[in-house]
Amino acid sequence: MKKSDIAIIILIALIYLVFYSNVVTSASVEGVSMYPIFQNGALTFYQSPVDIQFHSIIIYKSPQLHTYVIHRVIRLDGGYYVTQGVDRISNPQPDNQIGLEPAPGVPSNYVIGKVVEIDGYVISIPYLGYLSILISSLAR
Repeated sequence: MKKSDIAIIILIALIYLVFYSNVVTSASVEGVSMYPIFQNGALTFYQSPVDIQFHSIIIYKSPQLHTYVIHRVIRLDGGYYVTQGVDRISNPQPDNQIGLEPAPGVPSNYVIGKVVEIDGYVISIPYLGYLSILISSLAR
């Protein structure tokens, strides 16, 4: 067996572990509010919402719009998180000022995950999220 075969087997096993162990889950990015961290159509990964801090990127279900949002935490206030996209052109104000979340912020029970970062770098795969976006739009 060649070294490249072993590397491919390890890669497949790692992908299987990541996707099917429920330790890390994936999410597709729609929109440009998090550019340049995420491009439209990127696939990112998240884990359970523990140890959320200032500047963490979280995924929450908007209690106002009933849709999922991936944004950065800009303020913690008790059990609430005030978030905002990083692109200041499409997101010039925090989400609680534009109606995406309640005035005090996102309640912690609406947060479904924290985006995976390794040494401060967000893990995402450009364009791969388009597949998930396409499948979910066909299912509607």
